[in-house]
Amino acid sequence: MIALTKLLGMLFMPLGLIWLGLLGAVIWAFRRGSRGLGVFLLGLALAFTLAGNLQVGHALMARLEAPIPPFPPDSAPLEALFVLGGGSQVDDEGRPFLNESGDRIAEAARLWHAGRVQYLVASGVSRDARTGPRDLGAETRAIWRGLGIPSEAIQILDEPCTITRDEIRAYRRLQAKKGWRRVGLLSSAWHLPRALSLANREGLEVIPIPSDRRGRIPRMQLWHLIPQQEGFQNSQLAAWEWLGRWMGR
Repeated sequence: MIALTKLLGMLFMPLGLIWLGLLGAVIWAFRRGSRGLGVFLLGLALAFTLAGNLQVGHALMARLEAPIPPFPPDSAPLEALFVLGGGSQVDDEGRPFLNESGDRIAEAARLWHAGRVQYLVASGVSRDARTGPRDLGAETRAIWRGLGIPSEAIQILDEPCTITRDEIRAYRRLQAKKGWRRVGLLSSAWHLPRALSLANREGLEVIPIPSDRRGRIPRMQLWHLIPQQEGFQNSQLAAWEWLGRWMGR
């Protein structure tokens, strides 16, 4: 009964109604003898179904995350930990908080409190159309300070980095300036393969530290047949990572 209730509820959500509309359009096209239109609509409905499927979305994320091992708990401490921007957002009062990718900020704080890293380094700027230009490094620092990390353990990149490639290049220059030898690069596990590819290209040797893993494929449920927001989100994130890697950004 619970599965049926969720199935019916999902069908009456906007994505469910669009999905039903597409299926209805396929039936209508074939009934009126428009075979070409019917095949086109069927392909569109299939693409919509797969793009929004939970299992497909999580499987794509799992493929991205597979090459990234967990950070060994018994490994030597890091001199510095580079944390890529993108884990924060601001409220209407301009106060920063963790967004859906904020696990990277929380994980960095946890590692510092556990004595696994000496310095935390934040970076990034955003050209948010709604809130205007934002200093993601400063937002991350404010969150870390609220989590009990002293200012002397936090560094912010002076360079305005809007894309991952800019951050990697700035981190390489900072590492050379500080003389750090053992450094880590922390980001969402699905984002790290692209970031590591850029780091290798720029000659930056880092230890990957993953967070925010999304590749665990959920057990199939009846309502998973209907395209859902989480499925679309994961599919788009995966496509964005592959596109960014292809473009070298």
